[in-house]
Amino acid sequence: MAVNTSSTLPLARVLDGARTAAPHRHTLIVPASAASRPEEYATAALAALVHRYTGETELLVGRLRPTAPAETIGIRVAGDTTAEQLLEAVARAEPAHPSAVSGRPPHAAVTTGGHPDQPPVALTLSFSPGEGTYELLMDSEEFDAQAAVQYARHLERVLGALAAAPAGTVRDIALLTDEETHRTLVEWNDTEGPVPEPFFHERVAEHARRTPDALAVILPGVRLTYRELDERANQLAHRLAAREVRPGDRVGVCFPRGAESLIAQLACFKLACAAILLDSDFPVERVRFMIEDASAAIVLTLEAHVPKVEGLAPVLALDTDDWRTEPVTAVSEPVGPDDLIHICYTSGSTGAPKAVMVRFGAARNLIHSMSELCGMDSTSQGTWLAAPGYGMIEVECFPVLAVGGTVHIPDVSVVASEYRLQEWFLREGITTTLLMKPMAERLWRLEWPEDTPLENIRVCGERIQSWPPAGLPFRLINLYGSAEATVVAACDITELGEKLGAEGRERRLPPIGRPTTNVTIYVLDEDFRPLPPGLVGELCIAGVSLSAGYLGRPEATAEKWITNPIDPARHPVMYRTGDLARYWPDGSIEIVGRTDNQVKVRGNRVHLGEIEVVLTTLKGVQQAAVLARQDGQGDVQLTAYIEPDAGASPSVRDIRRGLGRRLPAFMVPAAYVVGGLPTTTNGKIDRTALPEPPRSRPEVDTAYQAPAGPLEESLHDLWTKTLELDGVGVLDNFFDLGGDSLRAARLTELVRERHGVELELVDLFDEPTVQKMAELVARTVAAG
Repeated sequence: MAVNTSSTLPLARVLDGARTAAPHRHTLIVPASAASRPEEYATAALAALVHRYTGETELLVGRLRPTAPAETIGIRVAGDTTAEQLLEAVARAEPAHPSAVSGRPPHAAVTTGGHPDQPPVALTLSFSPGEGTYELLMDSEEFDAQAAVQYARHLERVLGALAAAPAGTVRDIALLTDEETHRTLVEWNDTEGPVPEPFFHERVAEHARRTPDALAVILPGVRLTYRELDERANQLAHRLAAREVRPGDRVGVCFPRGAESLIAQLACFKLACAAILLDSDFPVERVRFMIEDASAAIVLTLEAHVPKVEGLAPVLALDTDDWRTEPVTAVSEPVGPDDLIHICYTSGSTGAPKAVMVRFGAARNLIHSMSELCGMDSTSQGTWLAAPGYGMIEVECFPVLAVGGTVHIPDVSVVASEYRLQEWFLREGITTTLLMKPMAERLWRLEWPEDTPLENIRVCGERIQSWPPAGLPFRLINLYGSAEATVVAACDITELGEKLGAEGRERRLPPIGRPTTNVTIYVLDEDFRPLPPGLVGELCIAGVSLSAGYLGRPEATAEKWITNPIDPARHPVMYRTGDLARYWPDGSIEIVGRTDNQVKVRGNRVHLGEIEVVLTTLKGVQQAAVLARQDGQGDVQLTAYIEPDAGASPSVRDIRRGLGRRLPAFMVPAAYVVGGLPTTTNGKIDRTALPEPPRSRPEVDTAYQAPAGPLEESLHDLWTKTLELDGVGVLDNFFDLGGDSLRAARLTELVRERHGVELELVDLFDEPTVQKMAELVARTVAAG
């Protein structure tokens, strides 16, 4: 029986139990110089290949000889180990003591004197003295035929390199053949395609001329035609020009989702200005930092938000200013692909967000690729659900408007509930939408009518960790991207899931797919060399999708935007994403992690270091660490670990309030652990030793009060399940206990299922205690 080594070897399937199928067999030629030492070369080659494939340095190789008991030797391999040193280490290696290998199966094995019917481990080299060949045996249940061919080909190249270049290092062995290199770098990046010449605002203006009465935007109480949308953008552009806003300026745009935001952005684009995307729900301190950091020439907003933005730049409130008196004549300053369309802020490791400079050319390519991917046309009914302070507007609703379709914007109460969202989709006839991963997963679990108008859901924000069920009446398209590079990869996971079948889905997680139009993606090792399928490396991007870098941060830009080492003539710049990825054998790409500590929370990229920096500025905090963990629903939950100052332990409620004043809600941790932080031998915080957050009730302002009566007890049970906390008091504030909008929506649905009462999200925000909720449920039931 083969030992399951899938935890370490690329392209292995995760299997349990005995193996009974015949192994894959591949004959390898023994280099002439290795003929006198076949066992040593076989062992060294396996060790070198496993190191290159996994990065592991302390390797175990089994040895089976016909006249001796089976044994395991330990070999240390590093990238700078030479072939000569490796062969000498193998020759000197003594059998490892059983205590040193207890519970650890060998990475590979070498058998001498015959070719076994079943390999002793999943990766085995076998040879018989005098034959002049090796036979590679691989477990056919753990590895498919394509994987076995790849291992055999690369093992043969390693054997040849060890024999031909004794002074060469393991790192320098070229694993990929010319054919594999061409397939990885060229064939899998054959994405070149035409893109319509007009930029986004120019396409909107074209629709206003050709189909002026077609509906562009629908939201509660408002319906805007393309003529109205374009004319109002022209009027606002005239007013901005009168306020001395000039091409190349940066203009703050601070609105909730709505027509005003679209009008404001179109006006900026018509003046060849970049719109600084601000979210009116962000804390004052963060919004003001962005306005000042981006050197806004003016800020566009509504009267209600003026106090949040005033004092740093001139302010124009669209709902009180008389800008609608301006002429509707067209405004169209010339723009080029390298001019800036958006300034989008992302989380930064220094404690301050970084401004990404998105180019008109990158946005044009993105908008076209999204409309093409989803088959959008003038009949498309799209949505705007994403938060307005990020560049997702380019992904979600700009493609719909670019083809003359209609963008629908729902009431805010719809966005956080999958049931209300589904009902709204069906009522409005939505055909295409964009959703963050947590909401998409909840929606695809619902029952859908066969005749639903919905054609596709694009999913973004976090790595998808489960396959959608078969038989959905719409497509699910997994998107991958960032503000720095826009959306660069896509995969129809409904189609792929059906193709793989149940067994195939169990063995893999959904990939991000292939590069989109005019995008080039590489998976590279630390020396920027292409990697074969199954090996994990850094995902790097080139092509027209790249932004221009970080505003005012040349050092950070130089670190991430580097000279393209692969194809500098066609694409001089390459962006290092920091994401760890690997190819599937068919060229699809799977994301497996991060090179740093950035995570996605509710679709927003968060640098945990930024939260840690803010934490350490709060009174009583000596040092802090933040980890992202999955809660019981599979959603990302942030946990803050705080080491207090000596004699001045801060309260959790004060910490939460301090963070809430500085950070958006999605960056405020839900759980807190206060105490000493474990450290490694070099004095750094040992993040691997940080404990799971407690399920006990955190420190809150209210005294504990137990539930009284069946209704409070029932609701208390739902709160406990939703918050994953024990000891919740009926007077405790839902949000002080770590609740957020997603959990609030989940709780209201549980209440509906158990008690038949439809609660509005606003009810929970207004009266966020078990006791008040019980009173509201009782009143609603009594009223019938």
